[in-house]
Amino acid sequence: MQNKLSNMDIVLFALHKLDGTSRKVHTEHIAWEAYKLAKERFSWRLPEFRDRFPDKSPVRFALEQAKKKERGKIVTGRAGGDIFRPELEGWCFTPSGAEWIRENESRIAKALKQKTPDLRRLEAEKFVRKLRADACFKLFQERGGLDEVSSYMFTDMLGCSPDATKDIIKRKFDRLLTTAKLVNDSEIIKFLEVCSSTFSDLLTEN
Repeated sequence: MQNKLSNMDIVLFALHKLDGTSRKVHTEHIAWEAYKLAKERFSWRLPEFRDRFPDKSPVRFALEQAKKKERGKIVTGRAGGDIFRPELEGWCFTPSGAEWIRENESRIAKALKQKTPDLRRLEAEKFVRKLRADACFKLFQERGGLDEVSSYMFTDMLGCSPDATKDIIKRKFDRLLTTAKLVNDSEIIKFLEVCSSTFSDLLTEN
């Protein structure tokens, strides 16, 4: 069954197991997880090393492929940080990537003979409960739009200040949308899509 999977399938499943929908995961952690799932694909080639060392190269290539537009921009991130900015290293799912893994995880898990690494039930419930209790969402439900929601309220919902950089605001927003799509809560997804349109000036570069 495993031979029906691509390297990208396995690498993205490894990222999912490592909670890549809610946090950035280092390339080496993904490589180790992929190695445990399919050692023959992600190990050093020589027999004396094959059972001991994961190979980052095919993992990095699969992630770079998943990052491309023609693949649907399933992940965002990079392999290898800057000496002054090590936080740049790592990968996480995009909102469209959350949809991809939700639609494909059962197929991949079955081929790998693994359990589906679903979002933890309590974490999912906490996420939904917190967002539904937010003033922005309540106004959206009551008014059917966000005309009464200020940019201050929006950034407060994201847990950042209104004068935060667009990169920070977008990153926090994308994490919310990614989790919502993994949970598959259609009402929250609709709310966040309206937020994306309403506050596009805060989420896109000029």
